[in-house]
Amino acid sequence: MDRRLIFPAVAITAWAQQPSIAPPEVEAALRARVEQFYQLEVDKKFRQAEAFVAEDTKDDYYNGAKPNIKASSIQKIEWSDNNSRARVTLKQRIAVKTPLGDQEFDMLPPTNWKVENGQWFWYIDHDAPHQTPFGLFPPTPRSTAKGPVGLPPRPEIDVATLMNLVSLDSTSVTLDASNPARTVTVSNDLPGSVTLELETPHLEGITVELAKTKLESKEKTAIRFLLTGEAKSSAVVRLVVPQLGETFEISVQSK
Repeated sequence: MDRRLIFPAVAITAWAQQPSIAPPEVEAALRARVEQFYQLEVDKKFRQAEAFVAEDTKDDYYNGAKPNIKASSIQKIEWSDNNSRARVTLKQRIAVKTPLGDQEFDMLPPTNWKVENGQWFWYIDHDAPHQTPFGLFPPTPRSTAKGPVGLPPRPEIDVATLMNLVSLDSTSVTLDASNPARTVTVSNDLPGSVTLELETPHLEGITVELAKTKLESKEKTAIRFLLTGEAKSSAVVRLVVPQLGETFEISVQSK
């Protein structure tokens, strides 16, 4: 199985902003077209959405994968070329397939719009670099450009990067009379939840407790170690994250 995570990218471009504000009727017309286009994308009505795509971008629209947009709203509009072009920044909730299943991301993709024959159309700036959650990627030649509609080509992130998003602040614990209690913090920086399984060997004189067995995105939990006797022990405690196939080892000893 190809164990890679595809993160959608968003295009950025150096945009010469006009100091003036577009007339209300021009802005209203643009907003209406943008909202109609992305509502069709949310509704998965891609054939109807084609009518909002500029001629020089139709091949990209035909060939590109369509993102699974759950919601979309306009955040900001920047104008250029005497109000005949605009960059519209959106707030979108996008579901992406990952090794953990579908995960939803909040994104702020800027999209390009221009007037053709008196109507606003969405288009791709093929010369712009691509901004991803992991940095800038150079533009892809138009002849090979593929990606979700409204979003240029996407970089591929190794699943090892995913594994690093679940982490422990320590992998070694030592307990003694002066330090009878220790805590190891587990952090989940993935966009979705993970389950945790603690494998604890027999540790005479030491108790081990996992505070939570399910960790939501951006949450932390604790593995608590407590010295309860005078016996000297040494062993390895394992924390398993089934969704990643990852096992963390914590060396534990009492003195």
